[in-house]
Amino acid sequence: MSEVSLMRSTGLAGLLCALQPIVCAEPPQAEPEADPEPQVSIEDVRAEAHAKGFAEGEAAAAAALLPHRTALEAAAEVLIAACSIDPAALRTPLAALVRAIAERVLAAELATGATVLLPLVEAALAELVPDAAPVLRAHPDTLAALEGHLAGLAVQPDPAMRPESFSLEGPTFLVNASLAARLDEAMATLA
Repeated sequence: MSEVSLMRSTGLAGLLCALQPIVCAEPPQAEPEADPEPQVSIEDVRAEAHAKGFAEGEAAAAAALLPHRTALEAAAEVLIAACSIDPAALRTPLAALVRAIAERVLAAELATGATVLLPLVEAALAELVPDAAPVLRAHPDTLAALEGHLAGLAVQPDPAMRPESFSLEGPTFLVNASLAARLDEAMATLA
């Protein structure tokens, strides 16, 4: 009776019981797991953002400062050029300054007495042959200042001569000497 009652069951339960079980050829496979997303730390993101922002800021600052940097470099070049000394350009004015100072010093020394010429006169006399009987020709003021130092030397005043110059003349020679000529020689070594 129980078999009969099972057969006769009606309704949903009977229907479900009457159905044949479905046989699957393969059990359903689970989907493969995707690669897990890499773990990102907030510190790594912050550091990367900071580095990117810093690089962008540095590039923007360099671009903003470029005109100022260019102007400073140009100003530095001008300053260096202004501070450089060209010896060739200074030679002439420096020589003129040295000569002007020397001439003023010589004029001041001559104003105190022409004895400053005495070493030059003695050097010129030493170059002459003995018994040459030279005559010292010089400005009258120069001869007056040298008067006590010219023992036995013939003199001839010449107002046309400059006070710092003189000449020694003899029958076969003429020696022109002056402080100006010596100064010219000294100045030639500066040129």
